[in-house]
Amino acid sequence: MSYNEYTQMAEVTATKIVVKNHQSDVDQKIEYARSYLKEALNTYWNKRVKKYSIDWKIRPVPEGIKFASLSEEGLIQANEKGSFLALRSEIEAGFQIGRLYSSLLPPSFRSEFGVFYTPPCLTQRLLDLAEHAGVQWGRDKILDPACGGGAFLAPIALKMKECLIQKSPSEILEIISKHLKGFEIDPFSAWISEVLTEIALIDICVQARKRLPSIVEVKDTLDSPANSQYDLVIGNPPYGKVSLPDKARQRFKGILYGHANLYALFTDVALQYLKPEGVLAFVTPTSFLAGQYFKNLRKLLHYVAPPMFIDFISSRDGVFDSVLQETLLAVFYKGRNEKEKVAVNLIDVIGSEALKVRKIGPISLPSYPKSPWMIPRSKSQANILNQLNGNLCTLADYGYKVSTGPLVWNRHKEGFKPVFTPGYYPVIWAEAVSNAGVFRFKADKTNHEPFFEPSDKEKWLIRNAPCILIQRTTSKEQDNRIIAAILPDEFIEQYSGIIVENHLNMVIPLNGEPAKVNMNTLRFILSSRTVDEIFRCISGSVAVSAYELESIPLPDPDTLGALENLINANASIDMIEQEIMNLYVKHSTPN
Repeated sequence: MSYNEYTQMAEVTATKIVVKNHQSDVDQKIEYARSYLKEALNTYWNKRVKKYSIDWKIRPVPEGIKFASLSEEGLIQANEKGSFLALRSEIEAGFQIGRLYSSLLPPSFRSEFGVFYTPPCLTQRLLDLAEHAGVQWGRDKILDPACGGGAFLAPIALKMKECLIQKSPSEILEIISKHLKGFEIDPFSAWISEVLTEIALIDICVQARKRLPSIVEVKDTLDSPANSQYDLVIGNPPYGKVSLPDKARQRFKGILYGHANLYALFTDVALQYLKPEGVLAFVTPTSFLAGQYFKNLRKLLHYVAPPMFIDFISSRDGVFDSVLQETLLAVFYKGRNEKEKVAVNLIDVIGSEALKVRKIGPISLPSYPKSPWMIPRSKSQANILNQLNGNLCTLADYGYKVSTGPLVWNRHKEGFKPVFTPGYYPVIWAEAVSNAGVFRFKADKTNHEPFFEPSDKEKWLIRNAPCILIQRTTSKEQDNRIIAAILPDEFIEQYSGIIVENHLNMVIPLNGEPAKVNMNTLRFILSSRTVDEIFRCISGSVAVSAYELESIPLPDPDTLGALENLINANASIDMIEQEIMNLYVKHSTPN
């Protein structure tokens, strides 16, 4: 059996043991998961230190942490896991221990505390990028503000040891303990982090005849003042929306717009901890690149710490367990000139310890601080961005805006009807817009009724004019991210109005006035391969938001004559696509 097969089998078996013992009580599941991990880590520790002929015990678990009693089956399996991991490298074993702990925890706890562990290959890549940004491991002060199980602390400690090899073991330990720091809100994860970091340095500790001093502080990073400064702040902060009390909203008001996301708050705090000319290196979702809720964060980064490197992770599957968002590695430099270009790469993860890096190229960021950052994920996208002409517009210049379908299913359950009766209106669901860009009235998914009877207070839901319908959720794996179709005028007239559900966007004329570009021409542009590639450079999530659609650069409306002629003449889609591409590309002026 291969190592990966064994690891997966052990995780599944351990999870089954936890579920079997505690099927419903979340607290008991957490206690059992910690007991299992403590036993496995204790075995792992003993196996590691045995070869040094020392009797050092694993450092004590912090007081106040509750544990459950393991069954005999659980004890055996945990000990086997610890013994097996002792055969692996310190970094790989540490990752697998963290991954095992994450798999055993209830999803609610895992999400609340951001218990997701970074594969060693991505950790190493981020360390390499930080080094390219100027970090010196033997000299600089380094902080992981959400250190979890030590995915970054242990590898950094090894980097520091390597750079300090000319010094005595005691001096190495002293420098590392003074220069490397972690913060962690979960005391048990903090304990895991310190155990794994000490194991990584066990040879130096034995030579120095000293234990590694505590380098992790149990604290809520977001609720603590930044009272010290570091040359590098690095890590994989927790993700997810969070409700903030008034005091916290006041502290983070500079980056907030709408709801708060944990990783944005950690980015703000990280910048506060950085020295002038310090480096910030984070693993985060890509949503901050363009999302409306992150426009103030982009402004802060623009002025304080523009990015130097952005590496997109090409595949979501198997990289971060249970995380479906597109993710990236980003390195920011405090005090960097915002006009300098960003080095962009694409990463293919090959197992937990290997990756392939594909260079995409240097990219310029927009001059307006809050604008979405158009960052290519491929060479072809980079080529398009580099060829864009300077006379580009937006939907507003065409005379359009984007509005989200107003009908929210779970707020209007009582009004849905299975068959038409006068006074009812057809409900336009997302499946009515086909991938081919054709509108077909249907409601064939679970809980999707075809008609709705609005009350007098719900008449505002009714739409009486045509629009372009665009699906609000698509993934990067789909052939086209913008799936659009025109809602025909004759269909609206047939029912004297329609109601659009919340999973569709509506592209409608501004203020009800005639637009500069007809809907059919605009629909062809939005559905084109060129715009699809551009949108993929903007969108950092599965959402196709109104904000991002309104940010798409579009050709000058005064240059669309030839395109409209092709569309009216029913020209081939290839001819139409080529004309749209021509409208975007810079044309050299003849001498």
